[in-house]
Amino acid sequence: MTDIKKFCEYLYKSSFVPVYLYDNNELITCYPDQKEDTLPPSRYLSKLKETDKTVTYTSTTFYSHYGCIHIENSSSFIVLGPINDFPYSYESLALMHREFAADESSTEAFSEFFHGIPTENLDTFINTLLFINYTINHSELTRKDIEDDISVPFESSIAEKYSIESFLYKEEGFFDNNFQIEREFIRYIETGNIDKLNEIHTISRNTKIGVIANNKLRQWKNTFIVTVTLSSRAAMRGGLAPSIAYQLSNIYINQVERLTELDAIMSLLSQVQIDYANRVANSIVPATADIILRQVIEYVHENTNQNIKTADVADHVGFTRSYLSRKFKKEMGMELSHFIRKCKLEEARDMLAFSDKTISEISSDLCFSSQSHFQKSFKDTYEMTPQTYRNSL
Repeated sequence: MTDIKKFCEYLYKSSFVPVYLYDNNELITCYPDQKEDTLPPSRYLSKLKETDKTVTYTSTTFYSHYGCIHIENSSSFIVLGPINDFPYSYESLALMHREFAADESSTEAFSEFFHGIPTENLDTFINTLLFINYTINHSELTRKDIEDDISVPFESSIAEKYSIESFLYKEEGFFDNNFQIEREFIRYIETGNIDKLNEIHTISRNTKIGVIANNKLRQWKNTFIVTVTLSSRAAMRGGLAPSIAYQLSNIYINQVERLTELDAIMSLLSQVQIDYANRVANSIVPATADIILRQVIEYVHENTNQNIKTADVADHVGFTRSYLSRKFKKEMGMELSHFIRKCKLEEARDMLAFSDKTISEISSDLCFSSQSHFQKSFKDTYEMTPQTYRNSL
């Protein structure tokens, strides 16, 4: 019988990726020895533990991954990570320091610990998890077995619309039979709209990809490269630092060239777009922003269809209107009321591009006081009227 503690020790010595052995919620041992403030946060442990899968992994808000192997016929499980594609930046470490609730006096030691973890791409990490499972549990799993299916509810009428259009139209572009879907992908990455991106991933399963290679494997690798290029450019337009966008592009392209299975390539394809969109979504928030500011931004984004005011946001986070207004202006460089309007107008732009709603309906849906107010706000921001914008698409 395998000595799990000794196995974990050798596993760490062979990879230098932190290894943790748990029994239920109790940490039994870890390699290397470390302070409590670098242990995996409870929110990720819960995700890894509360699953019916033997092997699983989860992403973090700081763009790293933890993996988990449940030991069969026991309550024990091994956690590995975090792994990251490239070395942690000052900004990501600042974000992590808050998430791990690390002591302010331990900043240097905290950074040193995570800088000591070698970089590793997700695909290699997943294969490592599968190998450990095979070694310990003597069961053979594939990448497809451990990944969660994207399951986002959407209106059947929307899916039907795209299915019908895929037969009726033959447009030039990345998706030969639905150029509009390509535009939506790019737009949602540019604006960091992860919910919409997940939704369109479901719809796009009915699309036909243009032929850009003479065999299926090369076809999907070329498709992947095109996707990375478009996603990278969209993310930079959305505010992601070019250095990060280009690093990600190089990592992902090198990663896909090593893959030999179509399922792995298509899985990585979805990961690329979600990763870029997630980074764009977080790029509008300073790395040093606290949980209050993040709650404000999340609340505004989720309520663009409501007539929310600064006072409503303040009530939601439990602070006075004047305090929150000063704090938001200081940290974000704009008035909170302007940010609310900005989010509504960004939603309006998507509705103009990707829906058949009239300008009046859009104005009403986004709770502008009047259609004329909506049109003036839109023109002041984008230097064209809503109708001109729609006609230009």
